[in-house]
Amino acid sequence: MGTHRLTLFRHGKAEAADAYPEDYERPLTHRGSIEVREMAARLVKRDLVPDLILVSPAERAWATAEVICGACELDPKQVQCARELYLGSPERTWHLVANRAASLAHIMICGHNPGLSQLASRFGPKPQRRELATAGIATAVWQHGDWTTMQPESADSCEMDDPEDMDDPWA
Repeated sequence: MGTHRLTLFRHGKAEAADAYPEDYERPLTHRGSIEVREMAARLVKRDLVPDLILVSPAERAWATAEVICGACELDPKQVQCARELYLGSPERTWHLVANRAASLAHIMICGHNPGLSQLASRFGPKPQRRELATAGIATAVWQHGDWTTMQPESADSCEMDDPEDMDDPWA
């Protein structure tokens, strides 16, 4: 099988929890929207356009995915809700990926911490602690295998980026 890529994209900065009766209703802040647009532009610049985005049903995650979808010129059918991603564990998140068709070369997960950072920390030949900032990205590559046989630890590489890094590491 060919190369596969999994990109974890943490939602942008959200409004304070105490301002909304339900956590999943919290929208992006103005700053969060700006950060997401910046990171979506970096994805496009680096030609890291996903084949599929799996997104948490939370408002802040959906708003983040919509910006990515627009910047990457994706068909809305390429964005799918995955309820398991709402504050999901790394194991539940990986399970969603592991059941995807091998024809999907690049899958993106748009969700929440701590699960996304915990999953990113498992990527690569030398797993290490990785903390995704709001609107932060971890992108891992597997040169061999398919989604049903790969494991997070078998990733060949993992790169990180976040909006606070003014010097785009992918430039």
